[in-house]
Amino acid sequence: MSAAPRSRGIPFAGLARAAVATTLGLLVVGVELSVRGETDIRRQVAAQLTAFVLFLPGAWLCWRGLGIGRAGVGLVLVVGVLLHAVAFDPSSPPPLTTDTYRYAWDARVQAAGINPYRYAPEAPALEPLRDVAIWDGVNRKSWRTLYPPGAEAGFLAARGLFGTGVRATTWLFLVAEALAAVLLVLTLLRLSLPVERVALLAWHPLAVSEIAANGHSDALALLACSALLAAFAYGRRGLAGVAVGVGALVKLGPVLLLPALLRRGGRRFAWLALATIAAGYLAYASAGTKVVGSIFQYLDEEDLGSLAWWSLQPHLGGEPARILLLVVLLAVVAVVALRAHDSVDQVARSGLLILGTALLTAAFLQPWYALWLLPFLVVTAAPAWLWLTGTLPLLYVFALEGDALPWWVRTAIYGPFLALVLLRVARPSRPALRSFASMPPTASVGVAIPVIDEAESLPGVLQCLPELVDEVVVVDGGSRDGTPDLARAEGARVVVEPRHGYGRACAAGSDALGTDVVVWLDGDGSDDPDAIGALVEPVLSGRAALSLGVRTRLERGAQHWHQRLGNRLVAWLVRLTTGVTVRDIPPMRAIRRDALEQLALREMTYGWPTEMVIVTARAGFPIAEVEVPSRARRGGRSKVSGRLGPSVRAGARMLSVVARHA
Repeated sequence: MSAAPRSRGIPFAGLARAAVATTLGLLVVGVELSVRGETDIRRQVAAQLTAFVLFLPGAWLCWRGLGIGRAGVGLVLVVGVLLHAVAFDPSSPPPLTTDTYRYAWDARVQAAGINPYRYAPEAPALEPLRDVAIWDGVNRKSWRTLYPPGAEAGFLAARGLFGTGVRATTWLFLVAEALAAVLLVLTLLRLSLPVERVALLAWHPLAVSEIAANGHSDALALLACSALLAAFAYGRRGLAGVAVGVGALVKLGPVLLLPALLRRGGRRFAWLALATIAAGYLAYASAGTKVVGSIFQYLDEEDLGSLAWWSLQPHLGGEPARILLLVVLLAVVAVVALRAHDSVDQVARSGLLILGTALLTAAFLQPWYALWLLPFLVVTAAPAWLWLTGTLPLLYVFALEGDALPWWVRTAIYGPFLALVLLRVARPSRPALRSFASMPPTASVGVAIPVIDEAESLPGVLQCLPELVDEVVVVDGGSRDGTPDLARAEGARVVVEPRHGYGRACAAGSDALGTDVVVWLDGDGSDDPDAIGALVEPVLSGRAALSLGVRTRLERGAQHWHQRLGNRLVAWLVRLTTGVTVRDIPPMRAIRRDALEQLALREMTYGWPTEMVIVTARAGFPIAEVEVPSRARRGGRSKVSGRLGPSVRAGARMLSVVARHA
């Protein structure tokens, strides 16, 4: 009997998804068309929120992929072009901003051969440049320009390419957004992700309103962030550095990505970023110290919208609040800098966290600043940040109230944002579990014991090992009390690891063993060898790839209070980052050899046990917990737990591992 023929057409489910997404996109087009050129703030805000509500289900469909092949990205881009076309009126000034007049003015000043940082627009030296078309709309006439050199170069380029009108820069910014979309499509292709996800930029009402309709220069920062993702996706770290440098030259915020991504980018990344920034400022160095413009005056006078600023400033005052928020921002940058950034997804999440925190801690905030976040939302799922980008247009209500935002605006913006953040904390995502077959009865079990000066306790540990243990390796890290000789006397094989590091010793032990299951335990007697049978049972039966000996039955003096507290903290952070619940990060553990070889562990310090748990969880390998006794050490002196300095260093290593894999 012949097989039923396969359909060569597009599946019905794909056509249905595409039809629904297209309908939603066209509804957003209708909303944007209804407020084209509209200057009434109430109507504009209502329209943008309506567009965002329609955008969300369409974006969700595109995020999952429409299932119509290459036609999907074509559909997304066509609707995106239509959205921007109906919002952009080249014959009229932007409806909600006068910034484009300032862009055109700065370009005119540069075209006249004058450094734009040297004079404020009202300076007598610039009087010959004033005219009715531009001058009357220029804002902050008593301030020198606010914009960094990259933005100023963009204004001048727009004048040369698109003319001297108020909308010349908008044309440039639309081109920048189009290039950003192309780069994001290339990034998605490289990552084998649905290319239709570019709709999170092309259809986003914030991009349509703040770039096409209002023509804000943040489109250039959006392009730089898109280039950063593409550069990392294709392994071009030098170009990633240039992208960060360009972003910092357009808007100051992206400079925070330089220290945050330094671990992934390396020296070439850092030097090219700094060189790009230096070159940009050197081009305008004739202004001397005035090259920073009036940016500090702007930071001093604007206090709109920021969640943290709104929460702290009334209680602490302006200057203390600024200092505290700066410390918080730098602390977030420092923590993110510990991340490994092994994937573009992690780079995107770091970009959202750094730039998003910059917005939330700023003493000033405008809706269009959130354009910086859109490229990262194309690559990684972040509902809280997506909500923020869609609701920040509510800040325009400030113009109606005069000097303060009503309480309901902040509640509408930040209430759901915080709820989504808390939901992410309470229910972290976790990968699908992989299954393992039970191991054959002939599976061998080996024990690795890292030691330094454990002559008093190690013999007792070795004498109590159960019969199921087929091989024992003691890894000596430079003992001076005869520990290696005592180990050999008890029948153990000794491996010398002269390099320091608990993780390095554990790795040396597992490498030396030739068994199917590897067990680690400490040589000070704090781990009970009699518990090995219960520990390896989940591994041998196939229920788990990794089995952790959770220390629940404590002898007096078995663990100091700071050990218990630190373990609980790290275990909670592991759950937060992986979605896998563990109660302890113990030294006693057992793992399948075939699973261990897939983990590619790199941490060689006391953070090694933490990294093993995190990487195992991320790989989708099942983890079991077996309750075991925790005993006081049987002799000798503790190298870590009983001493403050080593305990702090070990805890810091564990926390840094969590941050690296967060």
